[in-house]
Amino acid sequence: MNTATGSPLAARQTPLPYTVMAGALIGIGILFVLWLLWRILQKRKESPEYIEAQKNRPTTIKDIQALAKKISLTRQEALLLYNICFRQKAKNIYYLWNDSEYIDNLLSEEYRRLRQKDAEADIFEIFKLKSRLERIERLQHNIPSSHNIPEGETLILPATGGRFYSFKLLKNDKDSIALEVPKNLEGTEFCPKPLDKIVMTYMSKRNIQYVLSSRVIRFQHGAGGVPEMVVNHSNAVSMQNRRQFKRANVGNKCLFSAVEEKTGKRGEITYIPKENKYEGVLADISAGGCMVQTKLPIKRDQKLWVRISLPEKGEFETIGLIVSAQKNNETDVFSLHISFIDIGDRDRNEIFAYVYNY
Repeated sequence: MNTATGSPLAARQTPLPYTVMAGALIGIGILFVLWLLWRILQKRKESPEYIEAQKNRPTTIKDIQALAKKISLTRQEALLLYNICFRQKAKNIYYLWNDSEYIDNLLSEEYRRLRQKDAEADIFEIFKLKSRLERIERLQHNIPSSHNIPEGETLILPATGGRFYSFKLLKNDKDSIALEVPKNLEGTEFCPKPLDKIVMTYMSKRNIQYVLSSRVIRFQHGAGGVPEMVVNHSNAVSMQNRRQFKRANVGNKCLFSAVEEKTGKRGEITYIPKENKYEGVLADISAGGCMVQTKLPIKRDQKLWVRISLPEKGEFETIGLIVSAQKNNETDVFSLHISFIDIGDRDRNEIFAYVYNY
């Protein structure tokens, strides 16, 4: 008797289901082996031995491309970095881009090479690249909360009339921070009151300025009778990335004066220093601006001629715009924050070289 088509016996005699099952098992086995190999490779790439070997090999174009993608470098910045690494046979920059000492040595050598050629435009590109890498590196250390501000640091409370008051952070507890109240603030109209909302600024050791808003809890006397202002912790901390270039302290005397503006036939503006010159102190400087301290009550939005002298870099003149003016009520000294609006290419690069000690 013939077996009916489609019967269980016929299905058992057909090899197709077993073939499919065997193929699936083989496929799963292959995928498992590939996954296992991938895990082994990943573990190897995370090992100190592998990372150290990668650090010490020469930089390739693929390393530059991977770094550019990782930290969002422009095509021009990536190409410049590759050319520097290629000329100097640099180690793998993908791993060393945030090693400040290595980058400093790499770029200072390139600076010396270009200085011999007086290639001011190329030198400026080197310093811009260095500034960009520094800013990216700093952004990776952002402070999200006042919990992260170390004890002993200084917070600034701005007040009307360009005044500002410095508070030393005495205690950073779980629920609040205790700030030492400056003597020149006690009993004045500018002193906050309990439950007042306040906005303060903080400059970190990485030269990043933050703004944080909080609320005063109470005033008290701490150890040794030191007056303290206790405020809530703040999670509303924002980074103020205003400074494009790194600054350096100076402390030298400088000369400054108001300027007269003259417009030429083609619309070009010439700045002529006025006859009366005044002496001030050049507190700090960057390639983008400087801070001059004086007891003269000078307001913002004025243009100044400034004669600057930097150790081992010589003397030069620049025109700047006062973007802010703050008075220290303890010393009656005005701090003029000046943004350069007219400066020579070589002078600008010499400031960079002074700031980075090149």
